[in-house]
Amino acid sequence: MVEPLILATGFSVFPGAPENPTAWAMEEIEGSGWQPSGARLVTRTLPVKFDLWEREFSPLLAERNPDAVISFGLSAKATGITLESTARNAVATDRPDFTGACSRSACVNDTGPDVLPTRLPLSAISNALRARDIPMARSDSAGDYLCNLLFYRLMEHAGAGGARVAGFIHVPYIDVQARRLIAAGAIADGVFTLSEKQLLEAVQTIIEVCATALRDTRVA
Repeated sequence: MVEPLILATGFSVFPGAPENPTAWAMEEIEGSGWQPSGARLVTRTLPVKFDLWEREFSPLLAERNPDAVISFGLSAKATGITLESTARNAVATDRPDFTGACSRSACVNDTGPDVLPTRLPLSAISNALRARDIPMARSDSAGDYLCNLLFYRLMEHAGAGGARVAGFIHVPYIDVQARRLIAAGAIADGVFTLSEKQLLEAVQTIIEVCATALRDTRVA
């Protein structure tokens, strides 16, 4: 029997974030060759561009046809691993992507619903992170930038017969990145951080929980 395929993604840099811990996490997992129990894992780091879905993500989903998709993004306001419950049909039109372009529309989909719920097993993820003493929080708003845009598109795709397990998670900076960026004046002092070990353990734990969920028809 072919094991289910999990796609985990991070983001590259964007205005105001010269380093991105999600890109670091994807590189670490890829480089180590780590795989979850009972599933196959592929990772990607995505550019922060408003045409991300059309040019990068949708073709990737069509090519790999994953059973689960877990997308990670940076939030400098996060106070731990932040489990996003709700994708919102909203995009800021005054925040440029890394190319300098802004969204032309204030909606992700002009004809789509206002909100779409995650398809990640958030309760199981919460329990697993708490058991490992990894700081975490719940959130019902992933903002109005590229993270939310990707989250919304991903949930649309899942609802149309895509991945059975899918959703978005925000993470804070890792401490080594934050120290560099604070020293360079790129970000403000006082941001919440995780250690490299904590972030890597958190990402791997979330992937493991989703691998288990794929074997459980009672995903919730």
